[in-house]
Amino acid sequence: MIRLTGSDGEHAVLHDMGGSGAPLLLTHGNSLNAGMWATVVPHLQDGFRCWGLDFRGHGAARPQHDDMSVERSRFVDEVLAAAGPLGGEPLLAAGHSLGGSSLLLAELAQPGSYTGLWLYEPLLAPPGSPRPEADHPLVQASRRRRIHFESLDEAYERFVSKPPFSGCEPEAVRAYLELGTYPTDDGAVRLSCSGDTEARIYVTGLSIEYTRLGTIRCPAVVARGGSGAMRNDIPPKLAQPIAEALGDGRLEVFSEFGHFGPMQDGAAIARSIRSHLEPLVAA
Repeated sequence: MIRLTGSDGEHAVLHDMGGSGAPLLLTHGNSLNAGMWATVVPHLQDGFRCWGLDFRGHGAARPQHDDMSVERSRFVDEVLAAAGPLGGEPLLAAGHSLGGSSLLLAELAQPGSYTGLWLYEPLLAPPGSPRPEADHPLVQASRRRRIHFESLDEAYERFVSKPPFSGCEPEAVRAYLELGTYPTDDGAVRLSCSGDTEARIYVTGLSIEYTRLGTIRCPAVVARGGSGAMRNDIPPKLAQPIAEALGDGRLEVFSEFGHFGPMQDGAAIARSIRSHLEPLVAA
């Protein structure tokens, strides 16, 4: 486990998830952590050395301050900082939601950081798009989210009992919770990512002129699930315009999946990642 400390004292954590071959960086969505890739990684390890990144305030990267900054530039800095321990740039990377958009913004900030990208529903909206405010259902639901449980087992049973985690592979949910909880003084467990952190990340969403994405020349797959599979159908709707705007982008649709697609069928997601990134290793 490698700690990546930012200029404000907060940190991200890089996990060696095993395997052999070219290093592959895996980034996660809001409120999740590297454990979300648990059922994907076993199908990648014979071709890639997999590294999972926990953003600040997630997983093993517990916040150091109550007012931890969640500006999107902080996540971009953490993605770029991960390159050093992995041998420097350029890298191969796969990202989900917040993690996918952070990879795109990192490539814009530092062109040539990646030789290939695989992105599941990256959240980058064009200018003029409505941004979640304090009264948005997603924001309100995040703030109400329960974060204390009597045990890890209780947390697991609660999470798998209802969407979106009820539609995910049990091993992926368990791995997410094992990495994303810590024991409290009273013998219970608490989620590393608080509802407040999750809500503030939604509110700090940013927009970008898609014409800028045309400068990203590394081959990229933008994957999406089916529309209407979650309360917010914006993520799948953004996938096609993002793919079309990229300098070398391609859309891939998993109509049977929702926004948590990488946690729903690790083998299928791994096949897509390998199909796209393995030829880039040999090139």
